[in-house]
Amino acid sequence: MKNIKKRVIVILAFGLVLSISTPVLATEFGEQNESTTESAPPTETSTKNNSIEEQKSKKELLKASANAVVGKTNLSFKIGDTPTAQDFVTVNDDSNNPTFTFKNGQPVTNAPGNYSIEINVTFDDNTSTDITVNYIVKEAAPLATLKTTTPVIELGSKPTPNQFATPAAGAKLSFKSGVPSTKKTGTFTTTIIATKDGKTSELIVTYKVLDQEPPTISVNPDDYPFVIKGETITPSTFVTATDNSGKVTLTFKPGYEPTYSRLGMHTFVVIATDPSGNTSEFSSYYVIVSDKPTLKAPTLDLKRSTPSILYGVTMPNLGVIAEDEDENLIGWSIEDEKGNFTITFETPLQPGDIFALYSSTEVEYSEKTYYIYDPETLKIRELYESPSEVKTINTKKSNTNETKKIIPKTGDTNSISLTLIGLILGGSSVIILRKK
Repeated sequence: MKNIKKRVIVILAFGLVLSISTPVLATEFGEQNESTTESAPPTETSTKNNSIEEQKSKKELLKASANAVVGKTNLSFKIGDTPTAQDFVTVNDDSNNPTFTFKNGQPVTNAPGNYSIEINVTFDDNTSTDITVNYIVKEAAPLATLKTTTPVIELGSKPTPNQFATPAAGAKLSFKSGVPSTKKTGTFTTTIIATKDGKTSELIVTYKVLDQEPPTISVNPDDYPFVIKGETITPSTFVTATDNSGKVTLTFKPGYEPTYSRLGMHTFVVIATDPSGNTSEFSSYYVIVSDKPTLKAPTLDLKRSTPSILYGVTMPNLGVIAEDEDENLIGWSIEDEKGNFTITFETPLQPGDIFALYSSTEVEYSEKTYYIYDPETLKIRELYESPSEVKTINTKKSNTNETKKIIPKTGDTNSISLTLIGLILGGSSVIILRKK
């Protein structure tokens, strides 16, 4: 019991001591806090803290991101290129104002191959980094390429450089020694200069000068291409040709050679060829006509006919032509189904005029029958006498008589007039001239 009492007394005593000393400790701590507040005013502490935060923030902004600048991939240049340091990198973030320099000097670009280069990247916070970039140097593209086939230049023409070579984009071509001559045919060489961005290259080219102009074919001035049966026919029968070379050959195209004996209309094709092999073609029609009279001559109605109008009859659907004694056309007519014809003269016959009548188709004709407008009877009559008959026509001149010989031309196969045939063919548009 005594021990228990002692412990209680000790505890109570300790508690009394604590109760007495606590206010004193509180007072001391309070005084210390007041003293600290007076030495560091609240405004000064706030300013100091803000300055520290700004410095931290600024430092974070100046620090570049990891991928702000990266090296390019699959990079290539041509021989002779002079790239800059920035050509090797890609800038993803330029907020730190990066600048670029070659760390070990200018990169190699004077020979083809695979290379690498170090690029030094510096930021505006004075931090920097090095980037290694791989690149390839390739052969430079040609400024021009020759044509894949040998250029062919026209004889006498003025060629251009582009006829010999094809320039690269932006390149210009010129002749090194002026425009080459093309006055003669043959094989020659010339030099082409290609220029671009101050760079030049030369190309030596072989070319040919040829005559590429085809001959010119002209139709003969004859009105219609008529050929007498049995006559020889050559290309020059129908056409002529000229060429810049001065030489040209005319031939019939195989399969279109002329016929010599079959009456009627036929087709021919002529080919003109110059020494260089250039050709021109001409195709048309020609008519083989009979070499002698085969039709019945027309009969003139002497009772009805007058110096202005002739009436008569012949075979149905034939043509009748009237000519003067010099074989000039003075009138013509197409018969009806019964063979009746009427020819009206533009200028009436005069006393003493002689004219001939004959019938014709496209290929056949009759003999000529001659008539005279008799000056004595003032009537039209037929001349029955032989071709050597001499008709005396009295004309008054200085009170003297003048004798004029008239020789009728009946059946003269060497002087056949084809005027009516031409009129028939021309009127029906059967003659067609075509040039190829």
